[in-house]
Amino acid sequence: MILLLSLWNLFMMKDICIYQQNRYQKDRYLQSIHVDWKKMLLFMGCVMITWLLMNHFLVMYLLMLILFPTCYKENRRYIKECMMTKRITRLFGCILLTDVLLFLISLMNETLMIFIMMFLLVFHHECFSVFVYGLHPLETRIRKNYVEKAKRKLEKYTGIIIGITGSYGKTSIKNLLYDVLSMKYSCLKTPHSYNNEMGITKTILENLKHQQVFICEMGADHLHEDLCAFVQPHYGIVSSIGPQHLSTFKTMENILYEKLQLLESLPADGVGFYNLDNHYLKEANLEKMKCRCLSVGIQNKAEYSVTNMQWDHLGSHFDVFLKGKNVHFSTSLLGEHNILNCLFAIAVADVLNVDPVLMQMALARAKATEHRLELKPFYAGMCIDNAYNSNPESARCALEVLKKMPGRHLIITPGFLDLGEHDQAYSVAFGKQMSFCDIILLIGNCKDIKKGIEEMGKRDSVFEFNTMKEALTYVQSVIREKDTLLIENDIPEILNQKTKKT
Repeated sequence: MILLLSLWNLFMMKDICIYQQNRYQKDRYLQSIHVDWKKMLLFMGCVMITWLLMNHFLVMYLLMLILFPTCYKENRRYIKECMMTKRITRLFGCILLTDVLLFLISLMNETLMIFIMMFLLVFHHECFSVFVYGLHPLETRIRKNYVEKAKRKLEKYTGIIIGITGSYGKTSIKNLLYDVLSMKYSCLKTPHSYNNEMGITKTILENLKHQQVFICEMGADHLHEDLCAFVQPHYGIVSSIGPQHLSTFKTMENILYEKLQLLESLPADGVGFYNLDNHYLKEANLEKMKCRCLSVGIQNKAEYSVTNMQWDHLGSHFDVFLKGKNVHFSTSLLGEHNILNCLFAIAVADVLNVDPVLMQMALARAKATEHRLELKPFYAGMCIDNAYNSNPESARCALEVLKKMPGRHLIITPGFLDLGEHDQAYSVAFGKQMSFCDIILLIGNCKDIKKGIEEMGKRDSVFEFNTMKEALTYVQSVIREKDTLLIENDIPEILNQKTKKT
């Protein structure tokens, strides 16, 4: 019986990990798992027949250990280790109490326990959901207490608050803005990709003290997140509007509405910055905003724009008109998209009276945000690591950077996530865009991407693999000096290791 309990606990631990990486959202957790019920019923029958014929726990346990995991298919791969947060500790406590109860039942009636364990193992996702539902009132109360405490602390804060939102580019702009403003002000930024309510709350409670500027990344993957009422920024940046999280937002209009809440929430003496190159923001009616809104753009003539722009595999160079004269900027960051990110940082810094010379110094030494167009050595060649949270626009920009790299061009991708019913169209377009690559490695089910590639006549360049690890192993054997590999979406474990040229 201990063996059966250990198997159930093994399933529960995996459920906890998947639940955490779905931002503690039960619906997303359930959507991430597909159960093959035909296999499940067949294997249940095999296990029960084995038990009735042999009446041997160990044999039944081994059968369940081998057969049951094959009935479940994860719709995406999870490679991050589970973090032992307080919330996860409470879930573990519920599981431990259940273990004790199950053990007591087994002492009273062994046969009954067999049927109970069969039920729990088959429906372990639903069992886990019961734990989540049971703890929901407690978690809501704890969450509310933390948020209210952070709000009270933020109300006493007298510094400048800058909010950053958008479908993509938020983290890169945040880091660049932090680098530039830190040349004049003491600054705090939300770390990593802490951009939801609890991530922002944690940053405020633990790190906000007497800094002059608080730079807050504000994410949203569904309507009415209402982070603006919580943070109450004085300045706001809307980096972009694009097809990100369409599975939850449903329409581009909903995404635009949610992102523009930041500009609408700014006070009359506040300043908003928006991307004029973005079609949705360009067409948006921003005259209704009570704050002053300044445009930033490269392709369109904006209030902050660039001239003399040049970029290649070594970096980027461009001029910006500031304080009555053209100021030249150089950065090691790659691609037009990163120049736009730099321009946002320059625009905000200009409004906050940072000397252009200090801006030049900050951007000259700025480094790429981890897993976002990050160039690094990779065995005999180089790798553009754009593995974080890919979307169609980010993928297009990454491919433009890859085109300018010397040597052969290689790409590994599992495709996109969270595009809902629009996934097919964007995936076919993505396949067409990558057709210039010499070697294309697709992970998992990428039939729509493959269709786009084949329409461009590049069928022979495509190789398919089940996992990222298999694809990377293959790349190690074929990559040459001066070759460049693009990792587009799905952070692989190997990139977290230090890979050197061989």
